[in-house]
Amino acid sequence: MIAIMTISVLSFGQNDATKTSSIDILPHWKENDVYSVLIKSKTTDKLKQTTVNYLSTFNANFKVLEKNETNYLVEWIYTNSKIADKEPNVENNILAKLQNVKIQIRLSNFGKFIELVNVDEIRKASNKAIDELIAKETNPNMKVLYNGAKQMFVSKQGLEIGLLKHIKLYNFSFGYSYKIDYEQINNVKFPNPLGGEPFDAVEKVKLINVDFQNSICKIQTSKIVDGKVLSKSVMEFLKRNDKGHDKEIDKAFGNYIFEITENSMQELNFEKGILKKTSFSRKINLGFQNRTVLLEIEAI
Repeated sequence: MIAIMTISVLSFGQNDATKTSSIDILPHWKENDVYSVLIKSKTTDKLKQTTVNYLSTFNANFKVLEKNETNYLVEWIYTNSKIADKEPNVENNILAKLQNVKIQIRLSNFGKFIELVNVDEIRKASNKAIDELIAKETNPNMKVLYNGAKQMFVSKQGLEIGLLKHIKLYNFSFGYSYKIDYEQINNVKFPNPLGGEPFDAVEKVKLINVDFQNSICKIQTSKIVDGKVLSKSVMEFLKRNDKGHDKEIDKAFGNYIFEITENSMQELNFEKGILKKTSFSRKINLGFQNRTVLLEIEAI
């Protein structure tokens, strides 16, 4: 089985919309504000006729440490976790071992992610977690992924990409103005799970279900990778890794529909600047390995 590394960028190519009958999603937080969330991470792997589901959950607190004219300093702490047996998501397994570790993040005054602040502390804690996971791991594919994560975490950017997916999803829609009754279309890049150059993708963003009386709105986002480019890339990958069997690969996968899509929905109180709940799903159908990841965050 070919393993696909699950640590990846949670990307968003949105551009600021012009304020015409629009709603701004901005934080209105104060120092010492604390918000508690429940996170559910469900991974579904389908290989041939076998489907396996994995469900892991986390509790986390989001606290505002400092606020000034230009940015916020916030703290994210995982207070509890329940990890699925044989959880294939490397990030989930590492985060479960970072319970009660204070992850400090700097956000702009618009709520957009800027950087991980306590880099050395988080790198040290994550490396320790990975070493413990490798020592107990019996699956050679997972050991390869853990070692890959450790190499990735050498850089600050690698840590931000690999460990801050939940935090970035929490702040996903902040810092933008959304037009009412308007669908924004963006050309973006999507991380390539096969390695190599990112794929071209089309992203659609729309503000839906606006409730002005209660100051509640939903923001819906979808992202689809170019099917022809994806199919060509997958076939080249298969033939490159199984040389001499081009005809067999063409016969087995020539008419296959390959797919990479992302969908997200966020429900927010736009008057208070508070996230109520959010969901993010990523479906990767590559023929030889199909995976769907569903991530949900709900305010407690």
